[in-house]
Amino acid sequence: MRYVRNSVWGWLLMAACMVGCGKEIPRDIIQPTEMENVLYDYHLGISMSNNLSYSDNYQKEAYRNYIFDKHHITAAEFDSSMVWYTRHTEELAAIYKNLGERFRKEKKHVEGLIAVREKKPAVSQPGDTVDVWYDRKLYWLAKGPLINRVTFEIPADSNFKAKDAFLWSADYIFLSEHPGQKAVMGFNVQFDNDSVAGSVKEITASGAQSLFIKPDSAFAIKSLNGFIYYTEADSANALGVIVNKITLMRYHEPTDTTSVAEKKDSLTVEKPDTVITKKEAETQPEVSPEKQQPVRMNPREMKENTDRPQRIKRKN
Repeated sequence: MRYVRNSVWGWLLMAACMVGCGKEIPRDIIQPTEMENVLYDYHLGISMSNNLSYSDNYQKEAYRNYIFDKHHITAAEFDSSMVWYTRHTEELAAIYKNLGERFRKEKKHVEGLIAVREKKPAVSQPGDTVDVWYDRKLYWLAKGPLINRVTFEIPADSNFKAKDAFLWSADYIFLSEHPGQKAVMGFNVQFDNDSVAGSVKEITASGAQSLFIKPDSAFAIKSLNGFIYYTEADSANALGVIVNKITLMRYHEPTDTTSVAEKKDSLTVEKPDTVITKKEAETQPEVSPEKQQPVRMNPREMKENTDRPQRIKRKN
């Protein structure tokens, strides 16, 4: 009995030792928290060095050395630690899970900074009818290579849907009456298969103008882009055009109410026929044959019914 008890305790001690040793990280290996920080900077450095030109490839080594100096480690310590972590995939997977979350947060933060710089929302507003125009509402276009145009590009986001319709509108006010001046308004919807649906219009008089696009493509929308160019004949009297009240409305495709109604009807559960016994039928008031419901009988009643003649009431 004592031998068995000692054997059990021995096995338990050995199992605890194995579990503990499996989670213990050697002291000469970079610990998980520090390794996560090293790999974060390491992958950022690789991304930056990949954008270097061929003549600047020598700087890649400088990026790598800077990361090691920052974390006070050597290249040999980093390499030996990576060998250990690749042999212990659970530890490495936990580190890269945290790295993925950090990179996603950093990406969202950078997109927000870019949106602030370009005065553009990072994500358009949700809704069936939304103005996705983010730039200025008023422009004065005149003769000149830098002041004669308005261009834009809006990348699609999660609030865009396939078969969305778009209406790009603006008010045009020509500041002088000149037959040679005009504005060209163009608008395109680009899809993720690189196909394009577009529309172009020439504007020669003041007033409200718009371009409407209702794509019939089932492909997802990749981006919206457009332009307004002002052109004029050589004349000092042409003062340009004011483009005001610019809007770009996005309309989600309306729900097909007919199909919804049909689907609802198809889910309607029919009530089962009322089942009554022969005895209950005899107590029911007499009804005409057209309105009389069939009587359902159990096997015993059916046998009794066949053993005796049926009595049928005839109408006078």
